[in-house]
Amino acid sequence: MPTIQELAATWLQAKADETAANARRLSTEEEILKLLPAKEEGKTTTPISNSTRISTTGKLSFKADLGALQAITMSWPEAMRPIKTKIEQDEPALRQIRAERPDLWRQLAVAVTVKPAKVYVQIEVSDGV
Repeated sequence: MPTIQELAATWLQAKADETAANARRLSTEEEILKLLPAKEEGKTTTPISNSTRISTTGKLSFKADLGALQAITMSWPEAMRPIKTKIEQDEPALRQIRAERPDLWRQLAVAVTVKPAKVYVQIEVSDGV
């Protein structure tokens, strides 16, 4: 069985390999896009052999001043307003209720599934200090 030091060294090497592979992939994607430019929006598929196709998907992202957008469109019909309200769970509040108010948690538990997330592992190497 490997020692924790050996596992740490293996993890650090794998992380470095992963970082290098990611940089290589992104660089290759840039080169591909020079030869097969993407549409501004939408998918383009190009066959390059009988068994291989390259697909590029262009997408625009929008960032708006929501206050200004709301003010500008206030008089518009509601169905035309490019604003929506998003309802989402409040995880810090759920954690607090679960930890501090088991009476309330029992009521919520029928509507909430709790499961462990992936454990995050980080290894730091100091510069000999």
